[in-house]
Amino acid sequence: MKAIIIEDETPAVHSLKAVLAQNSITEIEIVAELDSIEESVAYFRSVPYPDLIFMDIHLADGNAFKIFEQVEIECPVIFTTAYDEYALEAFKVCSIDYLLKPVTLTSLERALHKLKLFDPEERKAHINQAKDIMRGGGKIKSLLIMLADKFYPLPVAEIGYFYTANEKVTAFTMDGKKHPVERTLDALGEQLDEFHFFRANRQFIIARKAIRDIDLWFGSRLSVNLTLPVPERIIISKTKSPLFKKWILQEE
Repeated sequence: MKAIIIEDETPAVHSLKAVLAQNSITEIEIVAELDSIEESVAYFRSVPYPDLIFMDIHLADGNAFKIFEQVEIECPVIFTTAYDEYALEAFKVCSIDYLLKPVTLTSLERALHKLKLFDPEERKAHINQAKDIMRGGGKIKSLLIMLADKFYPLPVAEIGYFYTANEKVTAFTMDGKKHPVERTLDALGEQLDEFHFFRANRQFIIARKAIRDIDLWFGSRLSVNLTLPVPERIIISKTKSPLFKKWILQEE
């Protein structure tokens, strides 16, 4: 597998290369080391894409996401950075995984194993999904769901609600099936189309199409009833109720 490292700190490049040499998942050949947005854009405009990119986010000449605004990245990316606040942005592009520095062998092999699970068509679908997100202002049309050792696409239009419990997020489709989602509700709240989905509370994001009716609840709150079963009652707080009422009356 041919890979590129985009990193502006020499010690970090050496450290990553050392860990890559130890990994037991796949043999990786580093074909280029780039240290800036400008150099990366020029490189991708003139050289065929590798199989994989390792990319630091905070480069000397700016935020590495600017690279994606100037060229069409045609391969998966594993981000390596010390700043975890960039995680959400990382998954809006072609990110397979997001590794905090210093990169450990365990975290690297987990990312490479995840990449290895993609067949060529799944890799292409993943990258195309990332491009759609970028072009659509960050709004996702589908999710890639990992189940056992396979990935499958899940159209957002089929989802009735998202529910989180014990730090795990599950998407429930209109047919009642469950799908594990590797994103937080906070991340989904920024990436879903606001017309079709509403963040009801800390546990739920609900789809407009799944709402059956709404009950008045104690303390000027609302209780939302869906057309499919839910693990607990969906309560809209007194503070959020006016926003929900405004949302439910919107027309496309």
